[in-house]
Order: sequence, then C-alpha cells, then structure tokens
Amino acid sequence: MDGHLEPQALADLICAELNPLMIANGFQAGQSGVGDDIGIIYCAPHVEFRQRFPGLALTIQYDDDGACTDLNIYAGTEVGARLHEIRFDGVTLRELLAEEGIDFAGEADAIATLPADEGVVRLRSVLNALFARHAAA
Repeated sequence: MDGHLEPQALADLICAELNPLMIANGFQAGQSGVGDDIGIIYCAPHVEFRQRFPGLALTIQYDDDGACTDLNIYAGTEVGARLHEIRFDGVTLRELLAEEGIDFAGEADAIATLPADEGVVRLRSVLNALFARHAAA
C-alpha cells in the first residue's frame, strides 16, 4: 500500500480495514480524528462485550450498565507512520497478548514496526483470532 497517505486518508483506510470485523463483533463503526496523531475509537456496550467475550481482557470490568468497552488506536501522521498505541480500555495490546500466551508472542511488536497501512491488516488478523478464541459458545 501507499506509505504516503495523508492523515485523514490513513484514518479512513484504518476504519475501512477494521470496521467490518469490529461491527460484526458488537462495536460501533470507528470514529476517527486527526490532530497531532490519528486517533480511532471503537465502542461496544460493556455488558454486551462481556457476554460475547467472557474471557477476553478480564481486567476490564464495569459495574455501570451504561459503560462501554473501547478499542483505541493511535497512529502518527508523518510519512511511513506506524500504529504506535493500541489499547482496550487502558490495557495495551502488548499486555493483552501476553495474557494470551505463545500463540500471540511478538504480534504487538510486529504490528508496531510495520507502516500503519500494513500494521492494520495484521491487527485485524490478531483481533479476529482473539474474538474467535473468546467468543461465547
């Protein structure tokens, strides 16, 4: 892909890559913003998230019925930008994948080293595997 995308075009590309997966797994479509960084947020009602994925990111627990579980993705705006921060409600992708064991070893680092337009493809694959692994029976 083109490593020379303008920031909003990169934000749109990230959303286009992730929206089908995220929506299929109970999240709203990604909301993007561009400033010093590109920021994208995916939100799912926490109660529904926990029902769908009872074993995923167990440290994320809310008592408030109106709470959301968010996936936040940040990328740089410069040429060749990378996805430099990915968090589920404060739990970094690295922390989340460390809990998942050897199957995901090195994935967070690999995603962070790729240009964002390539890293998001790998992120989609990792998220798809996590959602499949933790989907309620």
